[in-house]
Amino acid sequence: MVKNKGLSKKELKQPDQFVSFWTHFSERAGKYISERRKPLLIAVGALAGVVTATIIYGQIRERAALHASEALERVSKIATADLLPADGTSAKDDNLPHFKTDKERLEAALKEVDGFLSAEPHSPLLREAQLQKAGLLLDLQRPDEAIPLYTEVLASHLDSNLKFIAQEGLGYAYEGKGDLDQALAAFTKLSGDNPKGFYHDRSLYHQARIAERKGNPAEAVKLYKEVLEKSPQSALRDEISNRLAVLETK
Repeated sequence: MVKNKGLSKKELKQPDQFVSFWTHFSERAGKYISERRKPLLIAVGALAGVVTATIIYGQIRERAALHASEALERVSKIATADLLPADGTSAKDDNLPHFKTDKERLEAALKEVDGFLSAEPHSPLLREAQLQKAGLLLDLQRPDEAIPLYTEVLASHLDSNLKFIAQEGLGYAYEGKGDLDQALAAFTKLSGDNPKGFYHDRSLYHQARIAERKGNPAEAVKLYKEVLEKSPQSALRDEISNRLAVLETK
């Protein structure tokens, strides 16, 4: 939290000093303005122009962000739209294309987001679009194409939520490729340098999964239990308990 650099309560209890200060300031300002009226008006006009330009730029960015969010929402809707029945005779009237197979649906969503990225290379939601594309590539079992995208996004300036999505996605991509060592490295970075970080439980959970896949159930059990001990309220609690039940019966 940024510390308050304003006035203290003690200072706020001294109104006379404020009256005196603003009286003198007004007198001096009045004299300054009368002596330099034309230059000041020009400066004020220039400032107004800058402010107006800033507002217009802000509005343009807001419209661009709104357009981008609508475009990306459409991609998500296509990727999760109901599949056509076997005979392909009916579909919801929702202005969305519908497909017979999940693969066709995902490919259509990928084509949609590719179109957006080509048309809007400087979109305010560029990174979100890239993450969406990488996720679709993962769903299509194309991890080799997803890895460079996740890597590019992680190399940019991201807020913590996007960084988490990209880092976890990178881990899944390496795992999908069969490179468990790289997957483990990616998942380990989920909690960053803070062992008590917000995603620490998820990081340990993925590390345990990879340990399972690498044929090390003892390490997996240890990590799963660590999650339950250090993060008893974790949203992963039920899933971890189920995994432990399976592992401990073997």
